[in-house]
Amino acid sequence: MRLMLIALMLTAAPLAAQPMMTAAAPAASGYVADRPPLALMRLLPPPPEAGSTDEQADKFLYRQSKRGIGGPMWQSAIGQLSVTSPSFVKTVSCALGATLTPQATPATMMLLRRAGTDLGRAVFLAKDYYKRPRPFSTDRGKACDLDAAKDGGKALGFAYPSGHAAVGWLWGLILSDARPERSAALLKFGKATGDLRIACRVHWASDVTGGRLMATALYQQIADAADYKADLLKAKSELSLAPVPEGCPAA
Repeated sequence: MRLMLIALMLTAAPLAAQPMMTAAAPAASGYVADRPPLALMRLLPPPPEAGSTDEQADKFLYRQSKRGIGGPMWQSAIGQLSVTSPSFVKTVSCALGATLTPQATPATMMLLRRAGTDLGRAVFLAKDYYKRPRPFSTDRGKACDLDAAKDGGKALGFAYPSGHAAVGWLWGLILSDARPERSAALLKFGKATGDLRIACRVHWASDVTGGRLMATALYQQIADAADYKADLLKAKSELSLAPVPEGCPAA
C-alpha cells in the first residue's frame, strides 16, 4: 500500500500501464500543500473503538467475506491490487468513457497526480498515527493479495484508512467534475474500488468508509483551489478529444 501511494504521488503518469517508481519523476505539488499535517488529520474520524458496535460489525463482515474467496469480486480485486495496473486503468477509462494515457490525456494525468500528492500525504499520516492491524493479521485468514502471506503482511502497511478506497473515490469525484455526464459511472467505479478491498479481505469495512470520508473531505478543499479549477479546464478540453475505450462491459 505504501508503495502504491508513493507511485501515485511521484509518477508523471499515474495511470500508465505499468507502475512507475522512477527516481527521475519529480514530485508533484499538491493543491493544498500549504495545509499543516494536523489539518489533514482532522479530516478523518478515528477507527472504531475496541468492543464497540462498529468494531463488531467489521468483524462480522470480515467473517462473511470468507464465503467470497475465489469468487467474482475476489478475482476482480486481484486485478486491481495496484492503481497503476492495466486492469485498474481499463476500469476507470471505461467509467470515464475516455482512454487515459500519458500521450492522449496529459492534463488529466496531472490533475490526478496533484490531487494524489495531497491524498498520499493525508493517508500516510493517518495510517501511521492509528496503526490499525489488517483483518487477516488477526486470524491468519486468506487474502487475495499475496503480500498478505509474507511476514504477516507488513508490506501492505496499516489498515486505516484504506488508500485504495480513498484513491478510487477521489478520482471518481474529480473525474466527475471533468465529465459530469459520466458521474454516475465514475462514482460507481469509486465505490467499487473500496468494496473490492473488503472482498480481498485486506481491509475492514470501516477502513473503506474512512478512506471515502477522507477523500470527500480532501476533495472539498481541493475543489476550491484556483490551480485545481485551471487544471480542470485543461482536462475537460482534452477529454472531449480522447479516444473511446474499447472492450468495456455493457452499462
